Amino acid sequence: MAQPSARVLEGTFDQLRLAVPLVRRDAFLRIGAESVIAAGLEAPQINQLHRLHQQGISARVGVMDGEEGLAVFSWAVPARGEPIPPRCYQTLKRRGWREVAVGGAVGAAFVWLAWLLGIGSLTRVFLMVFSLVAALVALVVAGSALHGLWHNRRHRPLILASEALYDPKQRPAAGTPAPPPQPPRQEPLSAQDEGEPPIGHVRGHLAGLTHEMRQVHKGPNYGIYRYAVNGVDYAMIAQEAFGDALPFLAEDDRVELAVRAAPVHPDGRRAVYALRNLEDGRCYMCHRYYGGEQGRDTPIRVGMSQRARMLKLIGGLLLTAWLFVVGLQFFAEPGDGSFQDLPELAVFLLALFFIVWLGFALPLLWLDTRWRMGRPTRRQRFTQRIYAMLDLGTPLAPSQRIEDL
Repeated sequence: MAQPSARVLEGTFDQLRLAVPLVRRDAFLRIGAESVIAAGLEAPQINQLHRLHQQGISARVGVMDGEEGLAVFSWAVPARGEPIPPRCYQTLKRRGWREVAVGGAVGAAFVWLAWLLGIGSLTRVFLMVFSLVAALVALVVAGSALHGLWHNRRHRPLILASEALYDPKQRPAAGTPAPPPQPPRQEPLSAQDEGEPPIGHVRGHLAGLTHEMRQVHKGPNYGIYRYAVNGVDYAMIAQEAFGDALPFLAEDDRVELAVRAAPVHPDGRRAVYALRNLEDGRCYMCHRYYGGEQGRDTPIRVGMSQRARMLKLIGGLLLTAWLFVVGLQFFAEPGDGSFQDLPELAVFLLALFFIVWLGFALPLLWLDTRWRMGRPTRRQRFTQRIYAMLDLGTPLAPSQRIEDL
């Protein structure tokens, strides 16, 4: 594992990729043999990087190497033109604490309002529920800001070290840009394995890449990525709720796909099971499918890296429901007799919700145990075939990081 460090790269931008959809404002830079990720840029900064790339202007670029060895963009000083300053640690700290203070104050105010309303009438109950929901939203905003503060505090030495390297007066020498390195030439590939049902193996360039946001009623958001590879149309679905992994795809990327061999949707597009982006080496495993599929001839429905997060989310929702029910009883009038049975009710509901949580956790544990004992299910064997096709090792021991969508 690489040690975190701050350093300076100097040269021209040999490659600039903008993630689709463009509203994310994420970019991928290549300076010589170095790959750099720039996330959450402002629109003027993206325009400036695009200009530097098109005109072949040399620049000094500050990057931060994280624990995973991925270089993250911090600042840039071009040979001519305005520099891109780093995000100051103190500015981020003040902004984060301001969001925490505002979110916490609003949440506390609505909790106090819910306390004052009580459950004396049906109208008060509705108003109290509205107040608690508003308080929950405010506390989520404050919690997100606290997470950002914790992240910045954790990487504080690295951020400050990168800021110390920033000098807008020190510009690189404006020389003749060297020709960008040519990517390794790979012939287009379209093949199938010998399993049943067959899985298609495709290699080529993305063309006509589009992104469409969809929202299921009372469900999570998900995005549909539509593109063509070697003249064949494909579609990949990625869940895009809070905290989900988002694929980084750009037009004309070199990719390798594991796909369904036959179309599953009336528009003729084929579902994508897995995608490896040969531009940056990232690999994505899909667990939602375009047009839907019947039967067990699909990969596992919950990714290996999604299971812990799913169980934490279910546990958090059940705990929130428990606190809500117990809070209703606590706010009740002491004279109606319900307050006396509050401890017994709280323990009973907590045990009931824990049993419900075990109903999700134990089947996953049982299936994984069978898998490790060499008795995989049909979907687990299907998943193993996809990993073998893309040379990713095995689902239980992958050869690289797999981002589950």
